[in-house]
Amino acid sequence: MRLSIGVPVYNQGNFLRETIESLLAQEIPFHEIVVSNNHSTDSTAEILREFEGSIRVIMPPSHLKMVQNWNFTVSQLGGDWFSLLSSDDLALPNFVRSVAETVESVPDAVLVRAAWIDIDVAGTTMEERHLMSVRRITVAPRAIYEQRFGPKGSFAAFALRRDIWQQVGGFPEEVTLVGDWGMWLLAGALGSIAYCDQPIAKYRLGHQSGTIRGRHHIHAHEMYVVYSELLPRATQMAGLGVPRWIASASRTQLRRWVVAASNEFPPGERVRLIEAMRPWAEATGEQKLFRRFERGERMRSIDWSGIARRIARRLAALLRSARE
Repeated sequence: MRLSIGVPVYNQGNFLRETIESLLAQEIPFHEIVVSNNHSTDSTAEILREFEGSIRVIMPPSHLKMVQNWNFTVSQLGGDWFSLLSSDDLALPNFVRSVAETVESVPDAVLVRAAWIDIDVAGTTMEERHLMSVRRITVAPRAIYEQRFGPKGSFAAFALRRDIWQQVGGFPEEVTLVGDWGMWLLAGALGSIAYCDQPIAKYRLGHQSGTIRGRHHIHAHEMYVVYSELLPRATQMAGLGVPRWIASASRTQLRRWVVAASNEFPPGERVRLIEAMRPWAEATGEQKLFRRFERGERMRSIDWSGIARRIARRLAALLRSARE
């Protein structure tokens, strides 16, 4: 297989050098390494000049939104398969090898998702992440249904067939924060998703917490877009029509978001969230719960699914330790 890697970058020069070095330190080299400089204003251009001859640098005609830059980057790649890596994440030396071995073992795969390692701002390991709830090979409708509450996979640890990216129309640009989830849903309608349980990348956390909180209203709106547009598109592409579980999942997710937001955001900080979430509440028939949120109430809920995930991770870690 020819695996291209694209790095869409905007003003993350402080991490970029380490990211590129990790891509060059592969056991088996990438078909190509392409960095898309989205008109950065920091040290990005200077750092990219250090790698002349080892990578190819491109730049869109004008500054693009994040998902738009993903699609621009992919449009310039020549491999049969491609991966994208954020400019603050790191590829492990086995990235190409592990993806190639997985594709070889699952010839009809359209998407590879792998385990990864969470790291903090300084690069210190926080947690090794394995997708314990997915099968080694998953096809529709399960590939779509299992992701009804969120993406099963990391943007730092995936590979996608380029013809599938073309067939579904690229990463969905109706959204700006959950474009990867949208792509996993759409790709899952067209073939097998293969899972590699070996970590292939490191995903950096913690340095954008303030930014993420400030975008919560955007994220909430995009969750509604997933349930009203992207999930139905995926199920129809898979020949499933629009199953009832989409509406049920949307209602359950809206409740979770309202309760969680009621605990995280005090009444004076809910204006943008209220505006963003109202259409979702109306579409799911949850106006009564939403009015409590509008009034400034704080609601309690036990996150049983989160507790179950944490227990499962601990058990898996103990089992791996026992095997070692």
